[in-house]
Amino acid sequence: MAQLQEHLRRCGQALLGKGLVWGRSGNISARLEPNRFLISAAGSNLGFLCDEDLILCRVDKDEWDGPVAPSIETGLHRRIYQACGDGAMAVVHTQPFYATLMACSGVAVGTDLLPETMAYLGRVARVPYHHAGSRDLAEAVAATAPTSQVLLLENHGVVCWGTSLEDALLKTETLELLCRLLVISRASNVRLNYLGESVMHSFRQHLQRPDKSA
Repeated sequence: MAQLQEHLRRCGQALLGKGLVWGRSGNISARLEPNRFLISAAGSNLGFLCDEDLILCRVDKDEWDGPVAPSIETGLHRRIYQACGDGAMAVVHTQPFYATLMACSGVAVGTDLLPETMAYLGRVARVPYHHAGSRDLAEAVAATAPTSQVLLLENHGVVCWGTSLEDALLKTETLELLCRLLVISRASNVRLNYLGESVMHSFRQHLQRPDKSA
């Protein structure tokens, strides 16, 4: 467990250092074993997590160890682990500036713009607004997460899940870069050239080839 705690601390520090969270915003978790996960505590600052800020919770029911309460969004994390199975090993919920701006707008976020956005993001899905920490939000996320690992929570923020903390963090960083390009291009009246579905499909096939140089 000590190794996973250290990974969570480093992830929190990276999120704060890269400007992907601010103040006491955001929450992160990682699966320790099939039925248990560690999550940041309620009100914790992700950039300064200590062992007491990482709460051990169950996947199958709303229980945790110790006197400190886990994040208000624990139900959201739990439902992702339940809905997505063993492939979901980490969940990162943040409020990065540009991605949150997109979450507060009706602007479509297409990923067929760069090789990295096509490779790391897949489809960006939108989840309708529900109050933070509510069961309705957790259920809406659980309904969407099996078909998308990158979620824009309307008027709220971003949730990315992945096979590891590094994977979920990479998705968060890539989404923020993409949204920054979208916002700045619109403000500068620069028209972006999207590659299209056929190119994206071809690129994904290319990634599956054993010899990428051929």
